[in-house]
Amino acid sequence: MIARDPLVKVRHASIEDVGDIMGLIRPLEEQGILVRRSRERLEVEIGEYSVLEHDGKIYGCVAMHPFPEAETAELACLAVSQEKRDGGFGEMLLKHVEYQARTQGLRSLFVLTTQTSHWFVERGFAEADKSSLPLARQQFYNYQRRSKVFAKKL
Repeated sequence: MIARDPLVKVRHASIEDVGDIMGLIRPLEEQGILVRRSRERLEVEIGEYSVLEHDGKIYGCVAMHPFPEAETAELACLAVSQEKRDGGFGEMLLKHVEYQARTQGLRSLFVLTTQTSHWFVERGFAEADKSSLPLARQQFYNYQRRSKVFAKKL
């Protein structure tokens, strides 16, 4: 079972991981699956990112942007390398974010997606209205992407 593999771990990302994260997300950005992020943005937000390592190599990443005043967090930039997509790594990253959110006293997670809604629904997320987003997040909603909002109670 992958969770028992001692060579697999999820950890907080560091500035040294930015290049690997960019390598993971670039193909997904080019396909329009993820929103484009500059290197500078990743460097500024690196404290909100986690990476999944297997045998010392990074195969996945995820960001959690907390909105403590609304007792929720945005799960963003969930990416797993093509060769490891069937290895349960996405599930491990999701569980890591859920654990982080709970330890911070948050009651829910939300995600904005244009193409992977089925994956999130299979993991307990339900479609929600844009008006359910924290006000600070509503202000930056990209109407051109037309992302759907999904939320999950923790």
